[in-house]
Order: sequence, then structure tokens, then C-alpha cells
Amino acid sequence: MANFGQKIIANFANDNAKFLFISAAIGWILASSAQTVGIIANKNIKKEDKKFLVPQEIFDGLCNIGLYALITAPLIKQTGKLIDNGTISFKNIKKGTSEFERLKGGAKVIASLIGAVVSCDIATPLVRNKLGSITQRKALQQKIKITEPNYDPNYQPFFQKNLNRMPLKMSNYIAFTKSHGLKI
Repeated sequence: MANFGQKIIANFANDNAKFLFISAAIGWILASSAQTVGIIANKNIKKEDKKFLVPQEIFDGLCNIGLYALITAPLIKQTGKLIDNGTISFKNIKKGTSEFERLKGGAKVIASLIGAVVSCDIATPLVRNKLGSITQRKALQQKIKITEPNYDPNYQPFFQKNLNRMPLKMSNYIAFTKSHGLKI
């Protein structure tokens, strides 16, 4: 097990872009977890509000981490490929030398930083706001449905003109239809 840990540490020590990527992802996970636990533990937030805020924070964290991974990891990988293929080249530096590998690692770190900025500062807010507005619309529709009067089949339907609910009997139904100009 110690050997496995040493290999992981050595792998990160030799690939700064990978280290930056993993440490940023861990940071997102810890920040999102702390925010969620903070909302749960906060006694000043109403229980009703927590039902909305906790899933929102979890979704927000998943969105941040997911978009970060979807944008940054391929960008790092593609940068390495472009340098290895010679599409991106360094003047007077031969492929395979330690200087070439160092510059390649630096380019991948820059790609990692660019991916982080694009994913966290541009893509995540756009996606999060769009999905948030859809979710909010659905929640508002559900709230409206909850506040509407419940229909009880043992009583006549609820109408604005007649606010009284009466047991559903034939005599009450006939009186109801006559009072509203309806025919049976």
C-alpha cells in the first residue's frame, strides 16, 4: 500500500498539470461539502428553506466539478498531444529532451489554468443558471398546485361563485346546476 501511495505522489510530482487538476477537483468537493454541511447545521435557516438550499448546493457542486472535469481534462490531454505531434513546437528545442518535457509540462499547466477559468467562470454559471431557472419554474408550478384547493369526490367541485362545499347528493347537485344556469 505504501508503494502505491509513493507511485501516486511521484506521478503528481512529475506532472504538475495533473496535480493542479486533481487538487482543484478535491478543492471543489471539499468546498461544496462544507457549504452543504454549513446549510444543514445553520439553525437560522428554516427547515422549509433547507429543503431547497441543500439540493441546490449539491447540484451546484456537481455542476462545478463535472464541467471542470469535462472541459479541463481534455484540454490538458489535447495540449500534450499537440506538442508531441509537433503542431505546437518550441524553437530550437528537440523533442525528448528534458527541456522539451519541462516546457510541455508548463504548457499543460497553462492549459489546466485556462480550462479552470473557462469551466468555472464561464461555463458553470451559464449551465447552472439555465438549469436553475428550469428547476425554479417546476418548483413554482408545484407550489401553485399545492396551494390550490384539493378536490374531494364526496363534495361538489369548488367554483368562485359558490364558496360553500356541500355533500354530493342529487338534491344538492340539482340545486347547484339550477343556481348556475346549467341543465342536467
